[in-house]
Amino acid sequence: MEEPGAVVQWAETADYQLIDLTMPISAQMLVNPCHFVPEVSQYGERATDGWVASRLVISSHMGTHLDAPSHFIEGGCTVDEVPLERLIGKAQVIRFDHLAQHEAISAEQLPPIVAPRVLFCTKWSDPPLEPDEYFKEYPFIDVSVARTLLASGVLSVGIDGPSVDYDGATHVELLGHGVVVIENLVNLSRLPELCDISILPMPFVRVDGSPVRAVATVK
Repeated sequence: MEEPGAVVQWAETADYQLIDLTMPISAQMLVNPCHFVPEVSQYGERATDGWVASRLVISSHMGTHLDAPSHFIEGGCTVDEVPLERLIGKAQVIRFDHLAQHEAISAEQLPPIVAPRVLFCTKWSDPPLEPDEYFKEYPFIDVSVARTLLASGVLSVGIDGPSVDYDGATHVELLGHGVVVIENLVNLSRLPELCDISILPMPFVRVDGSPVRAVATVK
């Protein structure tokens, strides 16, 4: 038995890789013109207070973020109410290597759905474009795809672009059935067809969404 205060040596294994799927947060990051640039200011100084602390002003839909059902659906669950099992576990990566700008992904293009969480790799954020390009003419998901995913029992849907749609129709179809949406993912092109994901929002009470830390575990 270890003595109190003894250092525990954690054994790291080399049979998996962790891949960050999250946009870094800064005043220079890509920000949708509908929202606003994050503000970070320091209010605690080590020289005067003995510690450092920062004030953060952020949008609930900043950078890599989760849309809770309440983002579009009256009475839909808020981000603190989203079940964690929708956000952690096996995910299927569906790749589209030659999508045109503003091209819709349709149900006819989908492979068989084999996981309860689906990530659409369009390579729109790989590498990231300039803001005026990134938030304009991006590929998106047709409502027919949303209906196919719902019929397959999918719990969450992510994409490496600014949004799953332009007009809100796909949002309404997915969020209206309790499926959460994750947008502005990065590095999806580094993932295999199947992996494990953890997409963790802050549990803001009665809020419509949250920035997330999204990580894939690849074996």
